[in-house]
Amino acid sequence: MSLEVLKPGLHTSIQDGGRVGFQDKGIPKSGFMDTQSAHLANLLVNNPPNTSLIEMSFLGATFKVHKTIEIAICGACMGALANNTHIPINKKVLIKKGTVLTFSQATRGVYTYLAVSGSFMIPTYLGSTATYIPAGIGGQQGKLLKKGDKIPIKSISIKTNCSFGRVKPIQAKTTLNLTCLKGPEYHCFSIQDLDSFFTNTYTISKNSNRIGTRLQGTSLELTNVTEIISSGIVKGTVQITKGGLPIVLMADAPTTGGYLRIVNLTRKACNILSQLPVGKKVQFQLMQP
Repeated sequence: MSLEVLKPGLHTSIQDGGRVGFQDKGIPKSGFMDTQSAHLANLLVNNPPNTSLIEMSFLGATFKVHKTIEIAICGACMGALANNTHIPINKKVLIKKGTVLTFSQATRGVYTYLAVSGSFMIPTYLGSTATYIPAGIGGQQGKLLKKGDKIPIKSISIKTNCSFGRVKPIQAKTTLNLTCLKGPEYHCFSIQDLDSFFTNTYTISKNSNRIGTRLQGTSLELTNVTEIISSGIVKGTVQITKGGLPIVLMADAPTTGGYLRIVNLTRKACNILSQLPVGKKVQFQLMQP
């Protein structure tokens, strides 16, 4: 009664809604990169939205199913197959025991979420199963999934008659504007720097990961101040490095940092950014009161 990993893909891990209430102890929240897609996958298989599921990025994994289950796949399109049959995304699907699930390279988006009805039986650490690689906690002994891992699945009755089994596909993100609010050090920036920040077009760097998305583009001058005493940061905080370029903190962001916090992205903007691959261009758009 498990899901066996035949091929682990590039960066495949167990994630959930994250660890809430421990950032003052230096422990990041972690959890889903694209919260909207993860919640949708769980809801399709009748799970609470923050239930543990499998998160894959860029290159998907291959699994063998050792019990009949219902699954839902949301987020990036990885051309999922059940044996040799295409599996639609954003829909609850019955998968029979013995089936091999194959995910390939993402053709639209970055992160794909695989939810199973009843979820996985994963030990919690501080109330969460979210994998946080730098500290080796959560998920499968704090590590990425690897070949041979068998993830136990909770035994529940299949609810094939549930009316909520499919949703309209999430539309491709045509806008690359990232909506944001003023950050704690917003007023430390000169008018010229603020004008440059909001008119610049930034490119997503290859050095981006679950900790943060690094952006390339025209550097800000930082004529007033370049650093602060290390202060609290959360997912969506946009810091400006001493070199004048933005870093957007994401799911595995540390709890404090010493760079200026110019703005903070909305949750929707974080979801959009998480699904944008290297090379995509973005602009920041300040929410008006």
